[in-house]
Amino acid sequence: MVRGTHELWAKRPAFLLTILLCGFWFWLILPTNMPLPDTFSHQRYSVTSAFLFGGFCFGLGASLNGGCSVSTISKLARGHYHMVATIMGWIIGWCGLSSLPLTLSYSAIPPIESPSLTVVIILFVLISLILFVIPTERRAILIGIVFFGILASVLTLLMPEWSPSQLLKDITAASIHNQPERWPDLLRYIVIIFLIVGMALGAKKRLSLAEFTLRPMQLLKHLFAGCIMGIGASLALGGNDSQLLLALPSFSPAGAMSIVMMVVGISCGIGLKRWFSKLNHGSKE
Repeated sequence: MVRGTHELWAKRPAFLLTILLCGFWFWLILPTNMPLPDTFSHQRYSVTSAFLFGGFCFGLGASLNGGCSVSTISKLARGHYHMVATIMGWIIGWCGLSSLPLTLSYSAIPPIESPSLTVVIILFVLISLILFVIPTERRAILIGIVFFGILASVLTLLMPEWSPSQLLKDITAASIHNQPERWPDLLRYIVIIFLIVGMALGAKKRLSLAEFTLRPMQLLKHLFAGCIMGIGASLALGGNDSQLLLALPSFSPAGAMSIVMMVVGISCGIGLKRWFSKLNHGSKE
């Protein structure tokens, strides 16, 4: 999402568009007449200010962090161990928000039970654009995103709550907020372990522990960014992984607006970092 927003502002929207359509492959791999998983079908909500503000906060935090939920785990698997501070920030953000005396209401709307023909047409057009319009040097990464979307959709069908942020959120709720029914089962931990192993094996370059340099200011930055992401994910009922792979393909208005606000938040974060960079450059001169 962060890189996709960068590409969008560079007038290359294909990267972000391919990411936004990741979850919709769910409808193409769903067996005929199979009932929707409860976790998937119960993702549709009306738009409220909590989704808008939550999406913005998550996007802003992701921009400052340099990556969203899945890419945080990916960077950690590649030896960027300061991303542990981001994960700690997620938990602090979730717990901090839930400890406040806030009353938030979310209005659920009926689930959708069958895929739209429009989705099939859009995905077909996307593949056609990648194969016949996108420059050759950019096709591989976009096909890779499509492949990720298909595999993520298979995982979503088998285990809708597989995402890393959902696992951490359930662990936090179970251990700190005394909700024992939220403890994840063993299979969810195994899926995340294999996800990390796959990311590590697929990395083009992986930092060794000896190459890693621990910088306190870097840890504080990622901890702060993680806190904002955690607060945003709590307000919007999920980070970008949940929104892209569950809320958006379930045609949730709230999920769609959360994604839009995440892009807005990421854009603001990009602007802030550029402003600070210019400020620091000017002070050095």
